[in-house]
Amino acid sequence: MTVLALIVVVSMTGCKKSYTITVKSNNDAWGSVTGSGTYKDGETVTISAIPADGCYFNGWNDGNTENSRQIVVTGNAEYVATFSDTPGGGGGEPTGTVVQNAVTDVDGNSYDAVWIGGQLWMKENLRTTHYADGAAIPAGESGSSDTEPFYYDYSGSGIPLTERGYLYNWPAVMHGAASSNANPSGVQGICPSGWHVPSDAEWRAMINYVGSQSEYTCGDNSRYIAKALASPTGWNNSTKNYAVGNDQSTNNATGFTAVPAGNYNGTTFYNAGRYACFWTSTRSDNNNSSQLYLFYDYPDWTWSPVGKYMGYSVRCIRD
Repeated sequence: MTVLALIVVVSMTGCKKSYTITVKSNNDAWGSVTGSGTYKDGETVTISAIPADGCYFNGWNDGNTENSRQIVVTGNAEYVATFSDTPGGGGGEPTGTVVQNAVTDVDGNSYDAVWIGGQLWMKENLRTTHYADGAAIPAGESGSSDTEPFYYDYSGSGIPLTERGYLYNWPAVMHGAASSNANPSGVQGICPSGWHVPSDAEWRAMINYVGSQSEYTCGDNSRYIAKALASPTGWNNSTKNYAVGNDQSTNNATGFTAVPAGNYNGTTFYNAGRYACFWTSTRSDNNNSSQLYLFYDYPDWTWSPVGKYMGYSVRCIRD
């Protein structure tokens, strides 16, 4: 008797991990979105933004303006579509449009603001000594802390207070709020009511937008946008091409007016004229938080994790 053995070879492939893609609208009355769901690692997903009648799609929170757009899934991610009810973005005006006396803090200081890519940013550094709830922010006389809030006055910078503002450590900026990298951050922190501390993601959305507009870039490089953000005076001089300190009169095409107010390291004020440094609401790790800076001798922007005890400038963005 002949026995036939049937050998079955089963080929199995490893299971791919699944991730969640979340797609949101910045205002459900202005537009809706599609594409949210759970997808396999490496899968290509199409996300779309659908403006409501009479409204406009301005771009995504990461600065991308494609619609619809394809995403290759590599991890959990969130995409926010920015809609507006008027051309120009964010329910406001075209980039560079200044809103005078856009907001007043609890101390009575009034700030102008500027529209950039659908976001309304303060165009002046914050200079409040109180939170919106009236609580005082202690003045830092000397020393530093990464847990207790302080503000610092770099009075020797040579820049008027109305331009330089105060420098704040990260605890003062956050006012007890947890780190956030959402867009919008949801962190009012030190900002006046109706405004909030921009997250790393919100800063990057603004930077990406500016870099996508040829009128704001230098040398056809999308990173060379520092001059478009920097104030037209107050910087150290530089001979480098496209640097902020080179031909300062050509700075500030966006109207953002970043002032080189310097910083404070817990013992010393320094770098006035050299650096404009701004906090984000995003923590890098237990000891550091994210900040953006412009440097007089560079043509581009830079991010860096820094100690929470450091004193930097603050710009708020409207809710």
